[in-house]
Amino acid sequence: MGKIDITLRDIIQEIPPKFVQLLSGKNAKKLLDTSLPEVKERRADFLVELEDGSIFHLELQTHNDKNMPFRMLEYFILISSKYPNRKTKQIVLYVGEKPLNMKDRIEIENLTFSYELKDIREISCEELFKSDSLTDKILAVLCDVRNPERYFRELLTELYKLPERERRDYLKKLLNLLTIRSKLVKEFKLEVKKMPITFDRETIENHPFFKDGLQKGKQEGLKEGLEKAKREAVINLHQATGWGAEKIAKVLKLPLDFVEKVIKNYKD
Repeated sequence: MGKIDITLRDIIQEIPPKFVQLLSGKNAKKLLDTSLPEVKERRADFLVELEDGSIFHLELQTHNDKNMPFRMLEYFILISSKYPNRKTKQIVLYVGEKPLNMKDRIEIENLTFSYELKDIREISCEELFKSDSLTDKILAVLCDVRNPERYFRELLTELYKLPERERRDYLKKLLNLLTIRSKLVKEFKLEVKKMPITFDRETIENHPFFKDGLQKGKQEGLKEGLEKAKREAVINLHQATGWGAEKIAKVLKLPLDFVEKVIKNYKD
């Protein structure tokens, strides 16, 4: 199971109230055991009892799966066996970046089965963000965020008020979700710079979100070191020989304007 799937499962285990209400049309009552009996154990992504006693089953998908209808049928049979005589609502919520192209039904001889298929971008980002639950607010990053600057500013302000350990946990979850919403990364980084938000060393060194920045920093460090070595070579040769910029540039195979600038700055 990928990091995104684990993060999403972890987040929704807190039962984000507005998220569940928007998807199921009812309020969640309590979290149910997601392990389903079988020779090979199956574990649903999310399973809750709703206020009217019915069951709400949610599967989260980061990619299109052509076998999804049969997977959902299998879940339906197992859930119905574990919770007989209970109405069950099933939704597959697609959170990936590519266009949604999965099927929401099986129609073959002697069998017709269907479930609801949704793209998370269909859910109102504003509705989730108005919730009092931080899990709802973080899940909103996967929706169609119309004003990323305001979204991240307000979210980071709330996270900053949390105890350090709790804040670090929510920030990691947010970073994981941003790996599939790369178009929002730039706005997130800009807002982070404006806030007194820090990340622990382990996250900075190991999280994909920071790897490009670290690599760029290393490259810039190497470039700066090389430039420094070139400047020192020019100065050392000028001091030792008294040669002018043109001859030094020729010997060291450096651009003349670079050598002239180094010598000028050195003399100044």
